[in-house]
Amino acid sequence: MNKSYKKATAVLTPVAVILIYIFSDRIMSLAPYLGGCIFHSLTGIWCPGCGNTRSISAMFEFDFMLALRNNALIPFLSLCLLCFYLELIADISGRKIKILPRKIWIWCIVIVIFAVYYVMRNFIPAIAPV
Repeated sequence: MNKSYKKATAVLTPVAVILIYIFSDRIMSLAPYLGGCIFHSLTGIWCPGCGNTRSISAMFEFDFMLALRNNALIPFLSLCLLCFYLELIADISGRKIKILPRKIWIWCIVIVIFAVYYVMRNFIPAIAPV
């Protein structure tokens, strides 16, 4: 990526995050228009997408434990994006650091862990979305 694009991304990312947070009430007011999960309403089973909206809402309120409970993928992806942003900032400053692993086998393990999580939350009420 071109250095000027990296600098623009480094500046515009926090601006975008701040604007999303400022308008979070308006963004979350659109949630009722999404409707419920058809798969869950037909089967009673939590699908991998169940709880995403509630997790994002909890993240806006800085309630990270509730966000994890509703759907662990949203806080995990937020943390990954933060790590990529920190890597970008380090790259701009001349240091090449890698916070997140680049080995495919590690990400395969992460995917398996999330697959197990999505199955288990249908059997363990303590980790099911609220």
